[in-house]
Parts: sequence; structure tokens; C-alpha cells
Amino acid sequence: MGDHDKLIATLHPLERQVLPFLADGITVEELKTKTGMQDVEIIRALQWLSNKQVLTLDKTSRFLVSLGSNGNFYLSQGLPERRFLDALAEGPLSLHMVREKASLNGDELNVCVGRLKKLGAILFGQELSLTPKGRQLLQSTFPEEHFLGSLPKDTSTLTPEETKLYQDLKERRDFIQTKEEKIFTVTLTDLGRTLTTAELPTDFVDAITPDVLRTGVWKTGTFRRYDTEINVPKITGGRAHPLSFLIKQIRRIFMDMGFQEMEGPWVESAFWCMDSMWIPQDHPSRETQDTFYLPYQGSFPEALAKKVAVSHETGGQTGSKGYKYTWNPAVAKQLLLRTHTTATTFRYFGEKNIQSPAKYFYVGRIFRNEALDATHLNEFHQVEGFIMDDGLTLRDLMGYIKTFYARLGVTKIKFKPTYNPYTEPSLECYGYNEHLGKWIELINCGVFRPEALEPFGITKPVIAWGFGLERLAMMVYGQKDIRQVFGTLTDLDFLRSYPLPK
Repeated sequence: MGDHDKLIATLHPLERQVLPFLADGITVEELKTKTGMQDVEIIRALQWLSNKQVLTLDKTSRFLVSLGSNGNFYLSQGLPERRFLDALAEGPLSLHMVREKASLNGDELNVCVGRLKKLGAILFGQELSLTPKGRQLLQSTFPEEHFLGSLPKDTSTLTPEETKLYQDLKERRDFIQTKEEKIFTVTLTDLGRTLTTAELPTDFVDAITPDVLRTGVWKTGTFRRYDTEINVPKITGGRAHPLSFLIKQIRRIFMDMGFQEMEGPWVESAFWCMDSMWIPQDHPSRETQDTFYLPYQGSFPEALAKKVAVSHETGGQTGSKGYKYTWNPAVAKQLLLRTHTTATTFRYFGEKNIQSPAKYFYVGRIFRNEALDATHLNEFHQVEGFIMDDGLTLRDLMGYIKTFYARLGVTKIKFKPTYNPYTEPSLECYGYNEHLGKWIELINCGVFRPEALEPFGITKPVIAWGFGLERLAMMVYGQKDIRQVFGTLTDLDFLRSYPLPK
């Protein structure tokens, strides 16, 4: 048996069914009409034949514009503009009467008034009336009506006028929808052109039977080889979100280092999020440009608040002069979406009676009124931690931070001094992002000031830090844009295939 005959003998029934209809340039849609086969059967047969070098299968895309749910409704019931003009056909009416007569909702009414005024079709006076242009439109077909009635259309075939209509209608909710359609086109090889004219035998087993599986032979003495390298759809199962996976890893690292985990609320009073930390009440971070406030008031422990007030006003017994202003409890009662998880640290100082030595951490969501870009989000996660013990210094803090990041594979670390109202000394930590090719800020840290700790009766040194989880995830997962890690712009392919950190 020659190579040609051996190939024919190994053809699958689907391949033999589609083979006589193959020709250069034929598409799956055309084969579907000629063969009566299903799309999936044709594509599978073509992929098998491609692996056997009978043909090449080219895949292109086209984008089809079709009616959305509102488009279908308005095509059958009439565009809002059409109903608006129809309502004025018999004479002037008030805007309220037009809305009632045309059965328009508020959004539809606003669209109609804006569109028809722009077209010069309506005249405003004590009542609304039609202009000559409006009466002309009343007797003609709107371009949108004609366009909606001629869908579906390929975007590549739209005329300039249709392209303008397409862009305008895309602004209207659910009027039209654009769907990508994949087009598979066949190009035959020399072998394929020979096979399409060959007479295919029919005297061998078409299906696998239990006997074939048991004996491994056909009636003709050959067993059709199964192609284990065929292109099959990739099936993606359930998988943890990359941030969830990283949070689990961070929790494990902290617990291995002897830390306990904290938890706290998303909504905080300004007292816990700002005042308790010795952040002055006129600090820029309290402005609405940085903080999301809620139209409600919260509460705080009165006894602790009096101590916090003394610390703000005079510095208490710390040797500090404080901020030299009168502390306002009304400002401290403002409710807000927490801007950092350090609010939870100070809640624990005030409510949990933390005793030295102590190590705590927390991974939680925070909110800031940030402009979105490649390295900033207005809703993200912060990892918080503090250690309370005798003799702690800034060198201890830097050592803990380097140890933590090394466990995640981030070894290029550098520090620089910074300012925080509630820590002194204070540091920023930067890590080198190989994918961005630059240093990015990872962590803000320092030693809590005595003015922040005295109201809680804490006399031991406390070192603390807070860092953005998403920026760390960018480095761990090799992403250049923070929005690819968390948020609505995250790529589904990345979620399904992100590399597991080592």
C-alpha cells in the first residue's frame, strides 16, 4: 500500500465527508451549506486535514454590527424622535403633553429634544411646534431607521455616512452591538488537490467499536492512528485570582515570621483613620480630593478622645508642643472609606489592649481619591504590619522589610527618608521593577511617634509599615499596568494563565 493509499485509509469519517467539497478560498460557512455538517464538525475535520498537510487553514476576523435589545424594540415601535414628531403632527403641545402622547421616558425625552433641536425640527415657544424641517422629517425616513433596518453589516463595508451613524448609535444604550466573527478559509496543498479528486474507499470501519478497542485491528488489518496533537479548544477550569493567590502567600510569610492577623472595617470614622494616629485636622490628606467621605457621622471612645485631643493640642507628656490648635470632635466624627489599614492598627491599640512583645499584620482594601493610571488605583489593597518590643530601631524595620520581600523574590531594594505625621524617623522603600525598567515605591514605614502612642499608654517602640499589594503584584506577575492586576480592565487570559510565584 503506497503512502497516498495509507493516508486515505486513515481518514476520519468527518474528513472524508468534507474532502470532496474542498477548494481554495472556501469558508466554513460555505462548507456548512454544501455538506449539511455542523460548524464544529467542519472545523475539526479541517484541523485534522491541516495536520496531515492536506491544506492550510487561515483564520481571520470580521466585526458584524447587529441590533441590540433596544434597537429591536425601537425598530418595531419607532424611534423616540419619530414618536416625538408624530405627537406634534396635529399641532403645538407642551413638553409634558408630548412626553405623555409619545410615551417617552425621561432619557428618551432628553435625547429627542437635543437631537431635534440640533436638526432644526422643533420650535420652542409657549408650546412646542414643528418647523418646516420637522414636517419634512415627519414625512421621510430617519437615516437611523434605514440603518437599523439593514443590519447585520460588516464594519469594514460601511460607507462614511453609515460609519457616522454607527458611531452615533453606539452612544445609545443597547441600540446596536458589535460581535467578532472568526472566518476560516481553506487553501489546498498539492496533496489536497489530489485527494479532492480521489475515489475514497468505503470498505473499512467508520466507527470505533469495542472489538476494535480490544483487538486494535480493523477488518482491513489496520488501525486508524489517532492524532494526539490536534488543535482542540483549551478548557480553563476554576482558578484563584492572582491577588487572592498572592494574599494567601503573604499571609503564610507573615505567619512563618511569627505574626498574628488583624481585621477591621472598610468604613471608619476620621477619629480612627486620622486623629488617633496624630494626623492634624488640617492635614491635606483629609481633603475631599484625597478622601471619600460619607454623609454620616461616626463615634469614638470619649475617654480616649480626650487623651488624643491633649496630644494634638499640647503634645501631652512627650516633650512635644503638639499642633497648637483646638481639637474639634465634630471633625473626628466624619465617616469615610478608610484611606489606609493603619486605622486598624490603632483600633487594635485602643480596643485590644496590645501588650509587648507583639507582631500583627493585616491585608485589607482601602480607598483613595486618586487619578487612575499605570501605577495608581482609587480602590486597592494595603498590607499593614507592626511590631512592638523593647529596643526596636529603624535598622530592625529595614531588616524585616528586606526579609519579607526576599521571600517574594524581590531583592533590589533601597530606602530613602520621608515624612509622615505619625512616624519619626520615616522611610519609603523602593523596589526595582524589571518589566518597567525603573524603581517604583513599594512601602511606607517608620517608628510610631510618642505623640501617637501616648494616648494608648504605649511606651515601647513600635515599628510599622504599609504597602500597596497591587504594586507588588505587578512585579511578581510581570505586569506593566496596575489595572491589569486588579479591576475591570484585567485581561481574562492573564487570569487564566498567570505564572505561579516561586
